[in-house]
Amino acid sequence: MNAPVVPLLLPMLLGIAGLFFARPGRARRVLFGAGAVAQLAVALGLVAATAGGERLVLAPGGWGADLGIVFVVDLLAAIMLALAALTALACTAFAFAARPAAREHPLQLPLLQFLLVGISLAFITGDLFNLFVAFEVMLIASYALLTLESDNRNVRHAWSYLAINLVGSAIFLLGCGLAYGWLGTLNFAELGVRLDAAGSDPRVVLLGLVLLVVFAVKAGLFPLYYWLPDSYPILPGSMAAFYAGMLTKVGVYVLLRVFVTVFPPGTPWIGELLAWGAGATMVLGVLGAVSRDRVQHILAYHILSQIGFMVLAIGFGTPLAIAAAILYIMHHIVVKAALFLVGGAIQHRCGHDRLDDAGGLMRAAPWLAAGFLLQALSLAGLPPLSGFWGKYLIILEGLRLGEWVLVGASIVASVLTLVSMLKIWLAWFWRPAPEAAPRAAPAGARAMSATVCALAALSLVIGFGAEGVFRLAREAAAQAMDRAGYVAAVRAVAPPPAAVAAEGAAEGGER
Repeated sequence: MNAPVVPLLLPMLLGIAGLFFARPGRARRVLFGAGAVAQLAVALGLVAATAGGERLVLAPGGWGADLGIVFVVDLLAAIMLALAALTALACTAFAFAARPAAREHPLQLPLLQFLLVGISLAFITGDLFNLFVAFEVMLIASYALLTLESDNRNVRHAWSYLAINLVGSAIFLLGCGLAYGWLGTLNFAELGVRLDAAGSDPRVVLLGLVLLVVFAVKAGLFPLYYWLPDSYPILPGSMAAFYAGMLTKVGVYVLLRVFVTVFPPGTPWIGELLAWGAGATMVLGVLGAVSRDRVQHILAYHILSQIGFMVLAIGFGTPLAIAAAILYIMHHIVVKAALFLVGGAIQHRCGHDRLDDAGGLMRAAPWLAAGFLLQALSLAGLPPLSGFWGKYLIILEGLRLGEWVLVGASIVASVLTLVSMLKIWLAWFWRPAPEAAPRAAPAGARAMSATVCALAALSLVIGFGAEGVFRLAREAAAQAMDRAGYVAAVRAVAPPPAAVAAEGAAEGGER
């Protein structure tokens, strides 16, 4: 079955096709719009195919697990692929509304597709080296997008993004070398088997710590997050929303995949470092948000704070906590993308996103105001909105485990999140418009508000349909934690070297 590679091929072919258009135009937009819809349809098909517990495994070339590439799509990977495709579709629609086709940068949409190639590869790969390749594809495409339309001042903010990620890539390559030199494989399934056999060997902890540093950089975890708050706001609104919704979630996904599916449960130090790093990220991230006076910068710091909740649940490591982390990821991607789109719409209307010299948008753009308020309250975790349920389950599990300090930190972060989001609401929507504010809605304003409202409606569906969504998250968590099932599924398609040698010997004897 070749289904696992389709989410990789679609954006690759779409990005290449987009480069053949001499200049942006309507036909090009039709191509990218139809491609985005097709990617979402394929991803939803994979969710349906894996929801019953099946894992889709592809080993191109028929190589064994130690030598060949393996792609694996389980329910968790399929959910992440669907969320990436949904976010790309919403951000593409917003980009179409934000500027006429003639003013569109010809490389923006192809680069977004190449970024999706890296993201999709990270979700479906079954080995560490291809995960490294995925990160490098993401880094090249994301840095190109960061600097594509930036002036000299903003380009400097992109350098920190590039520098920290290049350091992370070097450490990752070191970790791959350590794993292969010691265990003789980089395949996730075979790594899990050999790490189990290693028992209490201190190299298990060493390898885990090296990989933890790499993935903490990608996720934006304390103390390796300083590159994020200054780099995301320099992007156009549509691209900033995609970065905010997806890029750090790739890091969270990989933390979950590697330390839940690959490493043995209870590996010393890993859970504790994840949990306490998450607690520090929650509190320091939200304090950064409270101190800022620009919408996109406030929202960028909130990415860090909310990442803390997801990683805290991974640090707890229980089945309920992992399911809560997946539920929270699903909520956060939708809500955060919508909030950044609101920030982009504000900049499009008013030419800036500063809290001073702002106001009047409740009357001028009531649907945008409604979409923002719903998403802001959801981000803070007010019931019965989507952000409440994941936080509630994480806090509940923390109380059961006796993690009082971390639970207290999460509650403080939630309260301060509400404070900072109300600061935006009061400044931009509730306060009367200043005299110099533009009176007429710019072109595309209604379409931008419609995109925000569509994501807000989806967030409401997640909140009010939390039981069904949590059932899906719990099934994804069960598959991710079923290490033996993962190994069996991979070995059925890409057998380990001993099995390949035995099969070859048997065939030789028959001849």
